[in-house]
Amino acid sequence: MSRRHLVAALAALAALLLASCGVKAVGYGVVLWGGSDGAPPTGVVVPVIRESPVNSSYLISVQGQKQLGEIPMGRLRFFKKRADADTYARGYSAFLPSWALVMKLDGNPLPIRDAASQDGKLVYRLQPKQLIKVISRSAAPVTVPPYTDYWYEVATEDGSSGWTFGHYLKLFSVQGDPSSEADRLRNQDDNLDRLMSTVWRPGWFQDQIAAGAIDLTMLRDDVGLFPDPANKTVKLVLPLSTLEFHYDSIQNVGPAAYNFLGADLRVSMMDQTTIEVQYHLKGQLVRAVYVDLDADVSQLVANEQKRRSDLFDGLVQHGATLTSSAYGTIRLQTGMRFTWEGFGRLVPTLIGPSAKGAGSVDFPLHVGRHLTGTYDGVITLTFDEYPQSPVNFLYKSTDNGLRLTSVAAGGIQDLIVNAEGISPVVIFFTVSP
Repeated sequence: MSRRHLVAALAALAALLLASCGVKAVGYGVVLWGGSDGAPPTGVVVPVIRESPVNSSYLISVQGQKQLGEIPMGRLRFFKKRADADTYARGYSAFLPSWALVMKLDGNPLPIRDAASQDGKLVYRLQPKQLIKVISRSAAPVTVPPYTDYWYEVATEDGSSGWTFGHYLKLFSVQGDPSSEADRLRNQDDNLDRLMSTVWRPGWFQDQIAAGAIDLTMLRDDVGLFPDPANKTVKLVLPLSTLEFHYDSIQNVGPAAYNFLGADLRVSMMDQTTIEVQYHLKGQLVRAVYVDLDADVSQLVANEQKRRSDLFDGLVQHGATLTSSAYGTIRLQTGMRFTWEGFGRLVPTLIGPSAKGAGSVDFPLHVGRHLTGTYDGVITLTFDEYPQSPVNFLYKSTDNGLRLTSVAAGGIQDLIVNAEGISPVVIFFTVSP
């Protein structure tokens, strides 16, 4: 027999018992939350004998019991006519297994209102981790800044009902008694689970991506915070060093804040995509923001490498041999390499005295906004003998040549060239294949 037919049979039997006892019902109710303290099952239709406003409850006839039962008003939906109750019960059947836990844990109670609106009258304050019964849901999500979610009609075990916004609810579905599942979810720490299952990237990753200026020596796939709960370690890889924290256990020390016991590490969840990491380095407290980056780091790196390679290929197509009567000849070679003969006049002001005339070409820098139009880009030449002292030139292609303008270190900020050097060296090269 289906549940719907069982509910109808129980209601019909209760009506027959009432008639035989001479007790007249004042209406019928659909049990929104039943199955405990002798209450009938959730979803059944029961005769309502009397309202008890003093106790905020209904006296009902419970099948199989000689005495009347009592149920809080918020846990029963009352109707004058049996047909209306039956209709409601059929619609409510879809929500019979629907429950929720309140996950607003900041001490500011989540309200239940008398309407699905922020303007609705407050009728109840929900407590953290409180179990509630889901009765229905708004037809579509709505935005209650800054969140977008459904409004849910809910009932509480102590007999209140109304509407609450869904952002802070953990919804779950279970047939029958929800207590065991509710206890399991209460002991589950979603914030900690998210913290320990996510690869976190330095906040400045986002800054470089937003600026379109990616430093491949710093923004790398191996840089970040890498939790390893299986081995009770957290690895922090910085661009120039690596720290590894071995912990004994994790202690919740506040709303979404955790101490890693046995290790000098504390992590606070600022929101679902941002954390603050605290540790000591060389005796100094370090606080750094890390993010769950909505981007594939390896793809970002590949895209940046391609951007630089395309710029090099563009110069080669324009002319791989650059010749200046005063400053010698530059030849652009495969593998983003160069040779330079006759650069003596630039030693030692721009080029070190030990340079032998070969090195690598790269394009890590970008032209500042107010220089755009004047220059096409920035080329970086690194002589093999001076890997830490690259020579940077703003460049501009012309019909028959390439003009290079030297850049002083002071004109570069966050990979952006904002100014030429003071009294810059300007070199015009003619180009040929």
